[in-house]
Amino acid sequence: MNLWLALAAVLAAITTLIHVILGGRYVTTPLLATERLHAVPKFTMYYCWHLVTIVLAALALAFGLVATGRGSRDLALFATAGAALFCLWSLGMIGLFRLRIAHFPQWLLFATITVSGMIGLWQ
Repeated sequence: MNLWLALAAVLAAITTLIHVILGGRYVTTPLLATERLHAVPKFTMYYCWHLVTIVLAALALAFGLVATGRGSRDLALFATAGAALFCLWSLGMIGLFRLRIAHFPQWLLFATITVSGMIGLWQ
């Protein structure tokens, strides 16, 4: 058992739950309630929301499989790279759109997953 990759799996699962529970409450519910958006952009965003949910759950699964010896190291490398890119994109959006870092904390979740994944890959 690779404990660092297991930690990355747990962190990715927690991130998925935060995304579904809090994000559902504070992002998707208001998005679907808005009448100012046309149906196509509104439901495209809703569709993308669910794609992100699937990707987050897949990160947790990928790290979990590799942590328990049932997945290839390449799978953990791919998941770690994905988490790193998500972290960088979050930070990039904060800077680009001058968002308040406290209102856009996703980068921190992805940073912890990335660090755990990187340490686990070195084990």
